[in-house]
Amino acid sequence: MSKDSDVHTPLLVPPVAASKTPRPKWKVYLTVVFLVLCYGALPSPSVNSFLGSEHKKNDDRAFRWSDITPNKHLQYTDCFGGFQCARLDVPLNWNASSPDGGPRAAVAIVRLPAKVPVTDERYGGALLMNPGGPGESGIHQVLSGGKFIQDIIDSPDPSSGKYFDIIGFDPRGVNNTTPRLRCFPDAFNQQSWSLKYPDYGMLWDSESIIGFEWARAESLGGSCARVGDDEDMVRFVNTAQVVEDMVEIVERHAEWREMEAKAMVAQSQSRFSHPHEESEEILQRTAWRKGQEKILYWGFSYGTTLGSTFAAMHPDRVGRLLIDGVMDVVDHYAGGWATNLVDADMIITKYCEYCYQAGPEKCSFFTGTSGKDVEARLDRVMQDLKGNPIAVPASGSRGPEIVTFGDVYLRMLSAMYFPYGWAEGFFDLLTEVEAGNGTSVAELKQSALAAVEISLECEQDGPFSDACVAPNYISGMGTVNSISCMDTGGFTNITKEGFKDYLVALKKQSKRIFASWARGKISCLGYNTAPAYRFPGPIAGNTSHPMLVIGNTHDTVTPIRNARYIASQFPGAVVLHHDSQGHCSYSNPSICTAKVIREYFQTGALPESGTMCTPEWRPFLGCTNKDEAGNCKLMGKEDEKLFESQIGLTQVWP
Repeated sequence: MSKDSDVHTPLLVPPVAASKTPRPKWKVYLTVVFLVLCYGALPSPSVNSFLGSEHKKNDDRAFRWSDITPNKHLQYTDCFGGFQCARLDVPLNWNASSPDGGPRAAVAIVRLPAKVPVTDERYGGALLMNPGGPGESGIHQVLSGGKFIQDIIDSPDPSSGKYFDIIGFDPRGVNNTTPRLRCFPDAFNQQSWSLKYPDYGMLWDSESIIGFEWARAESLGGSCARVGDDEDMVRFVNTAQVVEDMVEIVERHAEWREMEAKAMVAQSQSRFSHPHEESEEILQRTAWRKGQEKILYWGFSYGTTLGSTFAAMHPDRVGRLLIDGVMDVVDHYAGGWATNLVDADMIITKYCEYCYQAGPEKCSFFTGTSGKDVEARLDRVMQDLKGNPIAVPASGSRGPEIVTFGDVYLRMLSAMYFPYGWAEGFFDLLTEVEAGNGTSVAELKQSALAAVEISLECEQDGPFSDACVAPNYISGMGTVNSISCMDTGGFTNITKEGFKDYLVALKKQSKRIFASWARGKISCLGYNTAPAYRFPGPIAGNTSHPMLVIGNTHDTVTPIRNARYIASQFPGAVVLHHDSQGHCSYSNPSICTAKVIREYFQTGALPESGTMCTPEWRPFLGCTNKDEAGNCKLMGKEDEKLFESQIGLTQVWP
């Protein structure tokens, strides 16, 4: 059920001009469903990968990462139509006594070039991105959304301001970076494993289910952390090692910038009016300042743990650092999984309020005299599905199917994470299911089924070889667990009784998400190896430039109090309050938020403490910016372009 690698073209129409919210493609929904099935909740914005084959339609020969020889310097190769790719050779263990002499890793990197050359005064540097997870593909993030990110942070005035490269990379254990983390002997075995999860309507309701989930977690963990494996990659996939990779990317990009500028100056000197002075000015401005280069960074969800850890380990290396949808770093490194859901249930409560306020013409699930009545109706439909799944007989090429609580639950999680793309569709789905109509869900479930075959190369190279890796990367198949467990130290002392107590406490936080989120707590079972190196902390420091921190009013798994805590640990950091439901600011666009972000990367300026930005749209209610007559106010051209770029992100992520 993993998503193939096509790029979705966004519907660039602001809600103020549309009667209905643009609906994303259903393949994206199925990707979200699969991640929740495999992992438990939606830990990050993106789960897709780009392995190369997706561009066969446009290229005579598909790009393959294996065609690039890893190099200790950044050597970019044209790829994916308008992008450049590289594989950076780095030490497998940055904390080894002589890291340059030990085993190596190759970090996959993609670059969306800036709109100006490095010799141009308007060149602003390279922005590194991370989509979260842990374990999501930065390659996919930039290939699918990099141009929208670039439009948001670039100057709107061609005559002034800064223009940026956008760089994505696959962290250790993720997607195209090697050595690969191998948890399954082959793609078929991985697919077979993924099809054995119990429905969420049954999860945690009995001793047998707890025992079943316990055994599955222990089995997967033991597979990912196989002791004695020739490439024991799991010990090197944790956050601290990735931070050092990021430092190396920043340094090597600066080296590349210097070499690029020298070559361009040599070619252009004849066109300078004052060749010596002008060339010297360019070469000084683009010179590689070894050991002093500073990062430009934007990280989402787990990417905020990566960003705040970078700031703690290398506070003197911060140029601009934006973290968006902030994790509780202390809880993450302690393996608690205990502070994430405090605001989650309010998301559904707010959606029900919006539905009631909008009325039956705009919300098909409208009922009663208040939002509470809408929410009670929602609970009745969901509860009924636990005991009464909907039978859907075969039709055409589709076989018989049933629609369960878990099917609708997964759709609810999508809505809770991404309101702009999913909230209204979820309520429409509830209306169908309440009427006993499960056809659309059945079609969705079976449209994603495709058998995985074992390739001849896999048979020749043997199990756990690169040739046997599944063709579509899915972070929930061991990567999320491995990175998280190595961050906590690689072991867990939880007991079944302790886990039952945790379930009770978690359900008090959120009756809606606890069932899926609880899997994270036992995901370190089976890991009996320690990471090669961990950063001892604390996650705090006086950065060379203050951080920008963004939190949503009601975030699904990263409550805004996390943003306020992290900001308190880094002097000068400022929290921007994005007044929306959903996960990370991009889940519901705001021109105000986008302008704060642009100003931060353009000039370094931060908003005033206490600044709150309102999105342009809310589910069912439509636009929030209205005139006295209640009509949506028109945007200026620049605001409309900025908003369209944000809509683009909501369509490609997740």
